[in-house]
Parts: sequence; C-alpha cells; structure tokens
Amino acid sequence: MPLGLRDRVQRILPLAKKVADEIVSEETEILKELIPRMFEVMHRVAKLSCDHVKHSRWPSPGFEKG
Repeated sequence: MPLGLRDRVQRILPLAKKVADEIVSEETEILKELIPRMFEVMHRVAKLSCDHVKHSRWPSPGFEKG
C-alpha cells in the first residue's frame, strides 16, 4: 500500500469513527422511544382481536362453545 494512501486513511479513520458513533447514538435514542410505543400498539391490537374472537356471534368450526 502506498505510504501516502495509508497516511490519508489514518487521518480519516478517527473522523469516520466519530460520525458512526453519532449515527448509532441518534438511532438508539429514536429506538428507545419507538419500541415501547410499538409494543403498546401491538398489545392493543392483540387484545382487541382476542376480545373480538371471544365475543364473536359466528363461531368458527372447531372452536364452538361447549
């Protein structure tokens, strides 16, 4: 590897690491807020679906109330 190229890469690497760390940090903060909200939405959908099946007027074959 030519020495000039190696020197240039070594000067850029700290900057690239800093940029990567900032991007990861920002994305992590977004996910920390988003994941609990997504869980709440999925929980509500699952609960509504289960309640709908429980109270359905048209039982599916094999799931008839006994």
